[in-house]
Amino acid sequence: MTANTRTALIIDSFPMVQQAMQQMLHTNHNFEKVLLASDAFTAASALRQYDIDLIILDIQLAGFDGLDFLRRMRAKQFAGKILFVSSNEHGMYSNAAKKMGANGYVLKTENTEIIQDAISSVLRGYNVFKHNSDNEFSALSKRETIVYNYLVKGFTNKRISELLSISTKTVSTYKSRILNKCNVDSIIELVQLKESA
Repeated sequence: MTANTRTALIIDSFPMVQQAMQQMLHTNHNFEKVLLASDAFTAASALRQYDIDLIILDIQLAGFDGLDFLRRMRAKQFAGKILFVSSNEHGMYSNAAKKMGANGYVLKTENTEIIQDAISSVLRGYNVFKHNSDNEFSALSKRETIVYNYLVKGFTNKRISELLSISTKTVSTYKSRILNKCNVDSIIELVQLKESA
């Protein structure tokens, strides 16, 4: 691979977002190859087949969680850049992404120039996190944040245990810790807390 040949992977559930990001990377950031994925299987397959320099993804993905994907990639020693371009404005996700080893987090609602600048900065080795926050959710560990994200999406303990390859008892333990740290008694209250934050 030559110094100017770069490959990116865009993981997003919406084809229009994928195409817009693909065009941006081809036109403004000189990526020779830009791969698209909307599910974990396709994304993992692309990572096995290609030497990926940059991953752009969202937190909320169809059938899987962007933070969990980030955690798995870093655990497998993926050394490329990872930038979240997300529709989720809650600062807890930006904080969690930073803790888990992402290189940046910006919102899809940002001006195109800001997203372009974030990509350029991440590619030059800088970290870009625009939406950090300190609140109840800041106390959650990396794994608690992932479990939290699945819980507020309505996933059952059994389904979360399957996705994370842990026991349902461990999921229940994480759930109890999350409720305790956020000072609520139920998932409904947890969702309401998220919406009011």
